[in-house]
Amino acid sequence: MRLAKEQVEKISRLILDNLKTKGLIVFKVPEEAVLSRIIEIFLKDLKAEDELDREIEGILQKYAREIEAGRMDYRKMFNLTKEKVAKERGIVL
Repeated sequence: MRLAKEQVEKISRLILDNLKTKGLIVFKVPEEAVLSRIIEIFLKDLKAEDELDREIEGILQKYAREIEAGRMDYRKMFNLTKEKVAKERGIVL
């Protein structure tokens, strides 16, 4: 995960505060419950992306020789493969 839990909590608080300030949210449950749910969803999404990254790394292991020989750019292949798999699975990056 690229963000620490504290960063996720801070971003989630900013999102919630922004929604409140603009009058775009009406609480039917305590505000802290909403904040907890935002954090939970945020962390779940980051975890899913991390899992996707590990899967893509596994896929690219099959092409390690070509990458090491300089016939393929690892970062470019990683990003292209990740975009394709994410699109196929309906994952928004």
